Amino acid sequence: MKRLSYIYKLVFLFVGIVAISSCNDFLNDIPKGQKTPKTWADFNAFMKNTTVAYYEMDQIFILMDEFFKSNSKLNSDELARCHYLWDESVDRTKINNGDKNAYYSAYEQMFYWNLIIEEVPSATECTEQQKQMLIAQAKVMRAMTYFYLTNYYADQYCEATKDKLSVPLVTSASVESASPQVTIGKIYEFILQDLNEAMEYLPKVAETVVHPTKAAGYGMLARVYLNMGNYEMALQNAELALGENDRLYDWISFYQNDKARYDAPANWTQTVAGDPEMDNVENYIFHFSSMKFWTGVSGSASYALTEARGDKFEQGDVRKMVRWKKRSSSSLGTYYYGIYAIEPNKGGIRSAEMYYIKAECLARKGDAASIQQAMDAVNKVRKTRILPEYYQDFTASTTAEAMDLIMKDKASEYIQSQVLFCDYRRLNKEAVYPKVLTKTVNGETYTLKPDSHLWIMPFPSGAIDNPGNGTLVQNVAK
Repeated sequence: MKRLSYIYKLVFLFVGIVAISSCNDFLNDIPKGQKTPKTWADFNAFMKNTTVAYYEMDQIFILMDEFFKSNSKLNSDELARCHYLWDESVDRTKINNGDKNAYYSAYEQMFYWNLIIEEVPSATECTEQQKQMLIAQAKVMRAMTYFYLTNYYADQYCEATKDKLSVPLVTSASVESASPQVTIGKIYEFILQDLNEAMEYLPKVAETVVHPTKAAGYGMLARVYLNMGNYEMALQNAELALGENDRLYDWISFYQNDKARYDAPANWTQTVAGDPEMDNVENYIFHFSSMKFWTGVSGSASYALTEARGDKFEQGDVRKMVRWKKRSSSSLGTYYYGIYAIEPNKGGIRSAEMYYIKAECLARKGDAASIQQAMDAVNKVRKTRILPEYYQDFTASTTAEAMDLIMKDKASEYIQSQVLFCDYRRLNKEAVYPKVLTKTVNGETYTLKPDSHLWIMPFPSGAIDNPGNGTLVQNVAK
């Protein structure tokens, strides 16, 4: 946490110096120069500053076999190779020096949210309503960040694990603030407290797409309760979120508007017409990941898919057709090359997720009427994603059949995201619908077991050596 202390001191002096260039006007609306934030506008600018508001997720994608890596890239990145080949013999705690951004970037964000929560009550040039709204939005962002952290570095929440250690809980922007490593149960209690306290003051329509709305608050509650196995509360909040915004983006029309390019076998153009990510009717809140594009196979911005993972998409699924094309080369073999040079909403919340949560919670009720409603919910999403000539309704007569179909389509919707990672960990711990992953690389078969320790990422060594105002213990043996 040494770097975090540095950030604490720096931001007070140089608010907004790290402003990022963007085609979106609100991303440039950051205070410039040396000043201490005083007005509501000063603090609101932190919410708009997307240079730190992202989540690092690459190791998750690699572990879930959703990220194609060439042999040369694997040979130069020991941690990625361990996750790519599901090698449980590697002691990741000794080699985890390169994955530090997942930890430090999240706690940099935490500084901003804590700063807003602590200092906005005394902000000037605003109404009391504006203060309450901004504090509520910061609490949603803080809850989202802690949810990301605990589901990256700690075990999956359940009765058997809730007393195990999670991540440091930092609730103040002060450099002297304590940073105790608390239990998984405590982190979830804190997340729920933040979200519930925020709900009353969240706006129905936010200033920008990076500001949380009331739908985002309900949506995050649904996500958290689902991950806790509280399906009644997950369903309740998913329906409340959909009551705020139940719209779905028409991906079929998006595909058809540039059909010639997508259908041309040798056209590897990556430019996308418009912005179906940030300007998307489904968005409750937009949140960046650390890398920007679903493109290529080399360099740091590679989100190419393995051939096996790409082949799992349903026929006629435009979610694949507008993002990847199968490609072969003598040096790399066959894989799915990214053709979607745009920032996906990987860390945010969208209405589609609420349909999947609703579907799963209904399917778990087990009666015929609820299972049919579950299929109706997931089919509503699929009708905007699967070309009409290939589309057929999903049908199920049992909870197990319904769960299989729901998770199959959700895996296509939330490929390369922590949403799917959390689902797999949750289902693995439940043991009723475990996710056993297998793949073949260079003729050798590999398996990732549901109880593998690889489902928990190790803290970076720098954080262990410099734990801030507390102590930090690794949550995984290796």
